[in-house]
Amino acid sequence: MAAERLSYEHKPIVKLPKPISNVYDQSKNELRDLPQTTLVPDIENKSNMPNIFSPKIEGIPALWFQDKGIPPRFVFVEKADDGGAGGHVESSMKLKGTILDYVLRHNRWGKDNRPIFTSLMATHTGDDVAITGIIDEKVMEHREMVAELMWDAFKAGEKVAVEQGLYGPGQDLKADAFTGNVHGLGPATIILPLPVRENNPSQVVVAAYADKTEPGVYNHITTRSYLNPEYNTGLLVADSKMNKGYIFEISDLDTKAQAYEEGIPTNDRKALDEAMERLGKTERFIQLKFPEDLLDIYRLTMDNSRYVVSKIYAKDNDGKPGQLGVVVSAERLHNIKTGKGFTYGGKDDPVMLSHAQGDWPAPGEITSPIALTPVVAGDCRGSHNLNVYPMPINELTSYFSGPIMSIVSMSINIHTGRIGAVADQFARGTPWDKFRDDAARKMLEFRTSQGFRQPGTLPNNEMEYHEGMKKSTARLNKLFQRREAE
Repeated sequence: MAAERLSYEHKPIVKLPKPISNVYDQSKNELRDLPQTTLVPDIENKSNMPNIFSPKIEGIPALWFQDKGIPPRFVFVEKADDGGAGGHVESSMKLKGTILDYVLRHNRWGKDNRPIFTSLMATHTGDDVAITGIIDEKVMEHREMVAELMWDAFKAGEKVAVEQGLYGPGQDLKADAFTGNVHGLGPATIILPLPVRENNPSQVVVAAYADKTEPGVYNHITTRSYLNPEYNTGLLVADSKMNKGYIFEISDLDTKAQAYEEGIPTNDRKALDEAMERLGKTERFIQLKFPEDLLDIYRLTMDNSRYVVSKIYAKDNDGKPGQLGVVVSAERLHNIKTGKGFTYGGKDDPVMLSHAQGDWPAPGEITSPIALTPVVAGDCRGSHNLNVYPMPINELTSYFSGPIMSIVSMSINIHTGRIGAVADQFARGTPWDKFRDDAARKMLEFRTSQGFRQPGTLPNNEMEYHEGMKKSTARLNKLFQRREAE
């Protein structure tokens, strides 16, 4: 008999219209009773930084402690396009607030009203909203409960998107209803385990959020920061597991290509859909070691649209996978079956989580490859190749609406499960202003010099939102004629 699927507590902690804020500690209030250290309070200097919520519940201590009962904890991120304000450029404040409010009001489960998230925050990158938080091992055992909570929160946001007339309400919610399976619903979801140690409760985790691009965008980070000393000198000098190299797990995300390689005829749509649905229920992956398999890692990741570094492990002393240090949301939305078949238009808006410091690169080493503003698939209608634009968190983008990326680093207390502070790695007033200028110049040059012609636009098999193109090409193909070659 299958185990009963657990659910979160659907009765809210505090009912509307009462505010939920009294139930949580909030980082926006942490300077309230402290002496002011600058002429302008730090909190005002960082107006776009996320407000961190941690529940005021017995058993969740405000200060870290050391004892033998430290539970394993995990960083959780779920991100989705639930509707764009004024097109595809940003989410509305009401939409983001509604999603967060739903999660905060229903953040408990079980007979003892345990919190699902011991700390969490909401952010947006472009028109995608992300919930980032900390869960413990008991919650991890019932991941379907978290998936249901997030699904219901994004569905609540979808109603606001409809009311406000936002573009594409619920765009990434591809399933008709929550099924209990976290795979294949549409939103990008990843989980990274935190280390368990008694002495040092501090752990730095880097979270990267990308919009209007595909998971392969992170190949530019993983194949540089983690295996190239030109970007990470720690590979040469660090006295840590870093100098042993890492183990890379590379996922094959293109179930359509896999189906063709099985021999499915290109013109048999029914057989193709059946094969993609079957192949999408499993994950095709390979594990390669650095430095031993360096060239093979490079060979596969030449194709960013198909092969993605989805996990990176530290090496144990026996050379086998040890601690998991990097996770990428390696799922293609056009591999998810909808009521119209496998026809989803739009890129995959992926997320990445990585440990930093110690056995792993520093935050600046993780972000350094993006200073090159590499060209990736995405932008308007998901139909272009264009430079990645590094965006401060929670800021508006326009003109070219992507591909964009925001990266924050979080200081996490692994004993209490609280996010203590967040730093914006692409903040204004830093050298990233120059790199943004570089990206804008290169984007304009590339887009205007190539126009609608490839490689400015994607190959037809990768282009999204192109039903009009397919119809026009089919019409024109009927008008072609043949004659003897001269």
